[in-house]
Amino acid sequence: MKKIHIWGRLNSINAQKVFWLCEDLHIEFDRTNAGLEFGVNKTPTYLEMNPNGLVPVIDDNGFVLWESHSILRYLAKNYGADNSY
Repeated sequence: MKKIHIWGRLNSINAQKVFWLCEDLHIEFDRTNAGLEFGVNKTPTYLEMNPNGLVPVIDDNGFVLWESHSILRYLAKNYGADNSY
């Protein structure tokens, strides 16, 4: 299984929510520091993934999603123990 890739920094509460859920659901992920002091989020490549230029963003095997609460719902539905909702 390919790992999910997450763009976000450890001091972003919105990115932290995604990291925590991945850990709780035992989802393997790679991370790229992005935002504030790390930059990255204003590059053309990043803005193609997320036109808002904010973190976090995930790439799950080619499916790109941004906005932390949307990401949380997606991960819970697709990787949670009870994905019947």
